[in-house]
Amino acid sequence: MKKSNRKHSLRLCSILLFGLLWSNLSLSDPLTLVTSSWPPYIGKSLPQQGVAVDIVVTAFAAAGVETTVIMEPSWKAVREGMEAGVYDVILGTWYSDERARFHRFSEPFMMNRLNFIRRKGSKVSYQTLADLEGVVVATVNEYAYGEEFESTPGLYQIKSNHEIQALVNLMEGKADLALGDIWVIRHELKSYMPSKLQEIEVIKTPLSEKGLRIATSLYNENGESIITQFNAAIASMKKEGVLDSIIEKHKGYYQ
Repeated sequence: MKKSNRKHSLRLCSILLFGLLWSNLSLSDPLTLVTSSWPPYIGKSLPQQGVAVDIVVTAFAAAGVETTVIMEPSWKAVREGMEAGVYDVILGTWYSDERARFHRFSEPFMMNRLNFIRRKGSKVSYQTLADLEGVVVATVNEYAYGEEFESTPGLYQIKSNHEIQALVNLMEGKADLALGDIWVIRHELKSYMPSKLQEIEVIKTPLSEKGLRIATSLYNENGESIITQFNAAIASMKKEGVLDSIIEKHKGYYQ
């Protein structure tokens, strides 16, 4: 075993012991974690189903909680399943005031940066939302871009169900900009349109940074306990360096 792997294992063992001593959830069945494909962070073909899944499953294991991961075909199906009480936890979601009407959120376990992407040679720029008046932006359904962005006057959106569709709208000139997590954008282009990587550029000023979280239903009687234990496990993983180790292990898949 490599020295770095041995150190990672020792740190993880100490967190697991902490979690087993601290855990107060008494669940006879594994928690059902629901998510949808969002490569390079989440995906069936990725190692451990992606860095986000790896972090969340490891955190619950550290808290002494078994988990089962379900991949739904869309984020709409994820949210409908949660509202129907079919699942216990959404794995990988952003906070919004609208979502907080139905869900309880954890602290972030990763950060996502949202940037605008333009075609090379385009004169469209962004420093503040006021710059987007009259601009057409390719966006994706089920993303929580934020109320300020959604209510910006004079901004037009072309909505798609997937990032790659938003990028096609940009490349075909139907939109002036596309908006998304930069690693998701690059992954989609590398996977489906590698020749187009040299035809786009990222506007450096981000729209925002979003914390990637888990969420439970407000109607789940164990929801508060689930979130509390998850937060404690993540805090311990950060302190022990386990979180950074997991992210580093996956970097080749999302950079």
